[in-house]
Amino acid sequence: MKSVIKILALTTFGLGIFSSCVLSRPAEKAEEKRTITVSGTGSVSVKPDMVSMKFLVRNTGWNIVQVSERNAINTANTLAALKEAGIPESDISTYDYSITQDNTHTYAGEYTATNTISVIVRNLEITGKVIDAAVKNNIGANGITSFEYLVSDKTTALREARTLAVKNAQDAASLLAGASGCKINGVMDIREDYTSVGRENDMLFKAVGMSMEEAAPSTPIVEGNITISSNVTIKYELTN
Repeated sequence: MKSVIKILALTTFGLGIFSSCVLSRPAEKAEEKRTITVSGTGSVSVKPDMVSMKFLVRNTGWNIVQVSERNAINTANTLAALKEAGIPESDISTYDYSITQDNTHTYAGEYTATNTISVIVRNLEITGKVIDAAVKNNIGANGITSFEYLVSDKTTALREARTLAVKNAQDAASLLAGASGCKINGVMDIREDYTSVGRENDMLFKAVGMSMEEAAPSTPIVEGNITISSNVTIKYELTN
């Protein structure tokens, strides 16, 4: 009986040592994956179907009340002219309004009232007409601070630009990997750094202050295409 107990004790002790060795054995270090990170850009050119403009109505004078009243009249004239030119009220809004005083001198300077009117033109054919109407007779707006072509639905173009960006990155990764004797095995990480919308060429316009009696042609507008771009950064795994 004592012999059996000794054998069991020795067996248990041996198993304990074996388990201790197995548990304390350091894990084999996983092989580090080789990777390559590249960037790709895709761009698509589309025709704009809207224009966003901001008209400036500014008046300056020594009497703040008179300046404010004159600016209100000119703003009302501008709004009426824009509606008459074919812009619905829903596409006209006040972007900014301010009354400031010139304090650059040792004495109190003149007051300036500024009203910025934001307009969306959904029919590009009347863009020149809208500009002329807003500045007509010098009793409305006296400046344009912003002019931007827009696309009402850029979803399809953006999808195409993203597809081109990914393909551009994949081509670059394949070329670099192949030149170094490797192949790309799969995507490990992908991110879109930015998307952008911009004009391909400059807009041309000339605002003309014309009188009611003049039968002058509308302000010429040369519309350019819009470029929608996507930039992606992709990390690929390399294999032999």
